[in-house]
Amino acid sequence: MAAFGRLILTGALLLLLTGCWDRTEINDLAFILSTAIDLEKDGSIRYSVMVPLPGSMGGASGGGGGTAGGDKSYYVDSEIGSTFREAQSKLQKRMARRMVLAHRRTVLVGEAAAREKGVLDIFDATPRSPESRMTTYFIITKGKAYEMLQTTPQFERFPSEAIRELAKSKMVIDMNLKDFALALSMPGGDPIAIHMGVKESEKGLKDSREVEVLGYSQFKRDKLVGTIEGRAAAGLTWLRAGSINIFAVLQMDRDQAINVRVFDTASTIKARLENGQLSFDIKVNTKAKVVESTRYYDFSQTDKINQVEKRLSAYIQESIQETLKRMLEKNTDSAQLGQYVWHAYPREWNEKYAKSWPQALKTAEFHIDVNSNLTETGLIYDNITKSEMKP
Repeated sequence: MAAFGRLILTGALLLLLTGCWDRTEINDLAFILSTAIDLEKDGSIRYSVMVPLPGSMGGASGGGGGTAGGDKSYYVDSEIGSTFREAQSKLQKRMARRMVLAHRRTVLVGEAAAREKGVLDIFDATPRSPESRMTTYFIITKGKAYEMLQTTPQFERFPSEAIRELAKSKMVIDMNLKDFALALSMPGGDPIAIHMGVKESEKGLKDSREVEVLGYSQFKRDKLVGTIEGRAAAGLTWLRAGSINIFAVLQMDRDQAINVRVFDTASTIKARLENGQLSFDIKVNTKAKVVESTRYYDFSQTDKINQVEKRLSAYIQESIQETLKRMLEKNTDSAQLGQYVWHAYPREWNEKYAKSWPQALKTAEFHIDVNSNLTETGLIYDNITKSEMKP
């Protein structure tokens, strides 16, 4: 009887096993690595995807993750529709495998689409899908977004991987879909996105089209209005981020240039409202190291180091001023200065500034204080040939 009871219990437990009746074979899935969104001349949406080809991914010559030999291990396809999802559904009709977005790491939007149509619809369609991840990097491309999917980076197997590595590097502000959505929904600022372009190889042994970071895209609400590049991009980084690597060329005199790498920045911004006058106190503390000096310069002398630190502080201050100038030109608040006003003076913000921001920035005063600390000069204090090169 005991054995019979155990048999009945075992049979009952077997009924609780789910089995694999609803399984999905991996051979039935197409993992999307990146998507690109562009605007056509007739106003329709072009939706492009990059899909790996499993049969072409093994045993690529050259080792590593490069594409030194053999055929491409991915393909790019696109379709047109009146909306993103319509274009995606058309694309799915000619794919033998179901598209899966869970492994997508980058969303690319072309300049024309971001400028004319805006990006608001992306933040409706994307969060509705349980497969989509809000940690996906959000990139605005110079020109057409699908052209960036057709680049040929030499260090990565997939162009999407090169784009992702640049987006997460310590050279730019980390900006994903979630960050952009928060900036778009919160008062007191406008969102930004990483701005990338395609760079043709120069005098290389093999022609290539590489992905390049150009700066940041300026948005007024959900529409692209401009770009911030060069020193203005560095200034925006110093206002908004901390441990970002930025190289600065300091012109000490006509023939003397020193190249430093700023690797640590701590910025504090305080809004003040006195007698109706809005002002911002911006304090920036930076650490930098010397990476190059074009002529003899003795870094063993304290006064010499102080001169470099002073010039670096001036460089950072000028860069921030250039950023503020670009913001005022486009009537945007890319540095999100309005949030400091909102936090410090919530009543005044709601009564006076909320509806017209960032118009108040045009009459605001900016007090910028920069303290630079040169922490490293490398393995040498000066040029190793100083005995022959001293002026």
